[in-house]
Order: sequence, then C-alpha cells, then structure tokens
Amino acid sequence: MSMTRVLAWVAVASLICWGLALPAAADGLSRFEKAMKEAPPGALTYKSAKALGDNGVVLDGVVLTPPPDKKTGDKKGAGKTEPIEIKRITIEDFDFDALDKKTPPKFARVRVEGIVIGAKPAEGVDLSQLAGIDKITADFQLDYRLDPGKKTMTLNRLELDLDGLARIELSMILDGVDAASVDKPEAAMNDATLRTASLVFEDHSLLGKALPAAAKMLGMEPATMITTGKTMLGALRAGQGKAALDALDALASYLEDYKQPKGPLRVTLNPPGKTSAAAFADMKNPDEAIAALGLVVSYAGTRPQPAPEPAGTAAASGGGAAGCTAGARFFVMHEDAWWSVTAREASKSGDRCIARIDGGGADDDVTFALDKTLRWSIDGPGNPVAKCSEGDKVLVQYKDGGWYSSKVTADAAADAKCPITYDSDGSKEAVELKRVRRLD
Repeated sequence: MSMTRVLAWVAVASLICWGLALPAAADGLSRFEKAMKEAPPGALTYKSAKALGDNGVVLDGVVLTPPPDKKTGDKKGAGKTEPIEIKRITIEDFDFDALDKKTPPKFARVRVEGIVIGAKPAEGVDLSQLAGIDKITADFQLDYRLDPGKKTMTLNRLELDLDGLARIELSMILDGVDAASVDKPEAAMNDATLRTASLVFEDHSLLGKALPAAAKMLGMEPATMITTGKTMLGALRAGQGKAALDALDALASYLEDYKQPKGPLRVTLNPPGKTSAAAFADMKNPDEAIAALGLVVSYAGTRPQPAPEPAGTAAASGGGAAGCTAGARFFVMHEDAWWSVTAREASKSGDRCIARIDGGGADDDVTFALDKTLRWSIDGPGNPVAKCSEGDKVLVQYKDGGWYSSKVTADAAADAKCPITYDSDGSKEAVELKRVRRLD
C-alpha cells in the first residue's frame, strides 16, 4: 500500500466518513458513534474516546485498517492491507450539519498524532535497506474553511511532520470555489483562481538519508547525483530574468546543502491577477510563469550559482577532456541515435569521457570524445522545429528515448503531426512536433 493511500485513509478516518447522515442534536462523540455504525466492521477501532463539544471528538489508541487493494487483490494473499496504528485523532471542529444535508463539510480542523508507518510502506519499498529506517512516526494536520457566499476556500494548514526526518506545510486561498467543486475537481481546476499560497519544506535528516540511497540505486555517487541535479537546474537558466535566476539559485544551493540545510526551503505564490490552472498551459517560459504566479523561492543558505558551461564547449575550444566532470550532461551518438548521457569520469588516457545513458544501467555506459558531442538541453539535441517541410533532415525521438536521423516526407502545419521516415530502417511514423529537432 502506497504512502499516499496511508495518508488518505488517515484523513478519511479523521473526518469520519463524509457523507453519512448524523443526528442534529448530539455531542461530537455521539455523532461519531452513529457514523461508525455505517462504516465497514473493524475499519477503525480505539481504546478510548471522549466528546470535544458539539462538533468534535478525541480518540486514543486508534487502529485503522484500510480496505484491500483491489488492484492486487486477485492474487492469493495479495491486496491485503496492514493495520495503521495511530496514537490519537483529534477532531477539534467539524461541519457535522453539512453531513445532515449530505453535502461536503464547509470546515474542518483535525489533528492526527503518532501515525506509525512501517519500514515497508509500499510494495517494493524497504526503507530499512534504502535508508536504514525501521519505521516512521508522523503527525498530520488539516484546517480549512469554505465560504460558499464568497466562493472562497481557505486552507489554513495542511501539514505532515515526519518525526526526525522532515516537515511539509501547505497553506493557500482559492477563489471561485463552492461545495459543488468537491464533486467536480476537473471543473474546479479551471474555474478556481489562486489568491496566495505558501509551501514550506523543512528537512531534518530526510535528504541526508534518502539522496545517498537513491544514488546507490542508480549506481552513482551522491556527489555525481548532486552535480546532475544542478546541471538540470542550470539548463533552465538560459535567457531567464532575475526572479527566475534567484529561484534557481535557491534550489541549487539547497541541493548542495542536502547533508545539513541552513533552514527551510520556502515557496510562496502571490499572483498579481487571477490565475487558474488552465492558464498554465499558455505560459511559454519560466519567466512568464514566475511573473504570473508571483513565485518566490527563499532559502537562508542561497548562494549565487555560476552560469553552466554548455556541454562540449571545452572540447570545441581545444580543452580536450577538461569538460568531462562527473554529472556533466551531453548528447552522444551511439548505435544510430543521439542519447542523453551523464558523465561519470574521464578515461585513463584522459582524452575521452565515460558516461551512462540516462535511465540505463551499468551495461549502458558509453565512451566518447568531447568533440563528438552535442550540447545538452532538456528539450532534446539541436534546435526546435517550427513546422515540418517535406525533404527536411531532422532528428526524431523514438519511444526508446534515442533521437534518430530522419526525413520529413510531407508538409505539415505546426499543430499537426509530422510525417517522417527513419533513416536507420526506413520505417514511417507521424510524430508530434515536440519530438522533432534539427541540427542546423
């Protein structure tokens, strides 16, 4: 069972089965007990409970048993879920009156303390092997209020505190939201506009444990993984304004300080005008998105980051393999295609570079001369293509990730797929324009 499902079920238990009709005149405990008669047997048990006014309840010694996972439940023993131990669930304030009307609650203030997450929270994940973690104890808080008259949703706090590891806190205000939005989330994303938001990530030891574990899984050193991450951030700097560069400086500095960050990483959004999720599709570059969102990334340890040297620049200027530093990225020709690779080390002779094809394993290491590379870009090698014209020689990204030399076989509008023929085997395909690049 995934961490997402664990937290989702904790929230469901905390809000006590939204949609169940409860008596109007009763204290919080009576309302809770009535609701539990409608819940699946054994879904939630507790050692003690007491009312907290008319709209609240405190449960101690809670055990939550989520339903079986239907995706894996067709196999013998599969789909079975492990009980989740919780020290205490406190519903401080909850809109039970809305439940009487079978409508979504307009407000809730809930605290869940002492959630015990085992070393294997999801299938295929073993935290004890990856990061030496036997178990995680977490606290969860939710505090929101919906004003139907003003159509405003205020999320005062959504917080997850992983004891000794990290704390994540989110708050925001959305306009254009009403009770019906809960049942129509896709429409709500288009109609709702963001007034303000704040996300705080406070690391205590999580990155120091998780990043080396992730690097080990990928067969690289942590320093190489950091360099790779900084290279990817650096690739976004080209042509951007001060606000975007400041944000990238903060992110890169925080990444460098993963062993012991100098305070939390904070992301704030204060759009100067109404901005909906649908409007993001029309934003063409980071500067435009940052201006529209009023985005600021702050970190106490932020240091100015140097502009990255384009891959292959050192080699082109006669620097030989000087550009082959661990984490540097290139596009390299290998078996009829250009591949995105990440440098591991220079060869013993010093005149060639050893790199690994991105996403590959030890068998996907390649050795090459730096003057035989193309500059790395997150979009692909070479330059973008505005439209497809018959006879053009282009590079096309195939489903295996490689960029293959191809020829455009017919004219196509910018909003249509481009008909091409691969040079390597003569096969034909109609591809989206974003999968087409050119070298000249």
